[in-house]
Amino acid sequence: MIFRQRVQDGGEYPRMVSIETTSRCNAACPFCPYNFKARDKFHMDQDLFEKIVEDCRAFPLEEIEPFLNGEPFVDPRIIGRLQHIRSRLPKTRLGLYSNGYGLVPKRIDELASIGGVDRLTISLNTLDPVRYKNIMGFKLERTLDNMKYLVDPVRRSKVAPKIQFRMVRMEDSTLEEQDLFVDYCESMGVEPFIVGQFNYKGDIPSAFPVPSYGCEHITRLDILSDGKVTLCCQDHEGEYTWGNVREQSVLEVYRGNTAKKYREYHRTGRRKEIEPCGDCNLFWPNLEGMGVAETVKTACAAAWYFAKHRPNGRRPPSRDPDPALSGGPAAEPVPET
Repeated sequence: MIFRQRVQDGGEYPRMVSIETTSRCNAACPFCPYNFKARDKFHMDQDLFEKIVEDCRAFPLEEIEPFLNGEPFVDPRIIGRLQHIRSRLPKTRLGLYSNGYGLVPKRIDELASIGGVDRLTISLNTLDPVRYKNIMGFKLERTLDNMKYLVDPVRRSKVAPKIQFRMVRMEDSTLEEQDLFVDYCESMGVEPFIVGQFNYKGDIPSAFPVPSYGCEHITRLDILSDGKVTLCCQDHEGEYTWGNVREQSVLEVYRGNTAKKYREYHRTGRRKEIEPCGDCNLFWPNLEGMGVAETVKTACAAAWYFAKHRPNGRRPPSRDPDPALSGGPAAEPVPET
């Protein structure tokens, strides 16, 4: 959707709202900041959740995701929350991310019974059992059993019309590992998506440089489980907050001076002049809200970045496999709550 269609009552509104219904996760992925996250880990209270959803009815929201820095299926209320979104925002696309371990057959059936979601992304990451155990903290067999149940034609269309399996391509992910992942996805009839590691504003090691162009995350709103609106998913602690939806509406936060400042810097080629964006390598470009010249400049810069650095898709490893992930002792799984 082009930018001018996201202006209502004299102001811009977000293309997407992400709601962290829980800040807890059952995995232990080294490419995610969850394991050293300092803030309290808890489920969002229902009153706050429903208030956010009602706020989103004030404008024609394109997409909503009840997910941010936790695992949705650790949230005991997730099915009811999805159903609530469907009833209150019937025209809004509903997306969901999960690592798939807690998406057991019972949960899959519950998801199908409420009409499912529009897009479901499963963070699978590898099909090597030892490596999976060391990366995720889980046994691969259970997750693959869940995925087999998920894509069965009996229920698949009821769960989501679009299912994507995601692989975070680490610096030591071999071509064989990547090809095996793609082959598996094709055999399951789902879309494979391979993407490189983000650096979470410098908190996680990543070889990709910081892009010069603006980031697409300036046109969305990311809400943490306590109601604080964080800069984006990379700002996992909410250090660079735009406001709090306990005190303001979703639109008030998005149209506030802090949010406007970030959009202005990104849309005028000054991403590296504002913290923490000057240290963050999130590479998806923003192509909205700019004049023709700046839009063309951004598109060219993004095309060059993707051609040179290949941040998504198949790519040879930049170093040898990490023994701690491929053959070392398995990480202890994080207890489910």
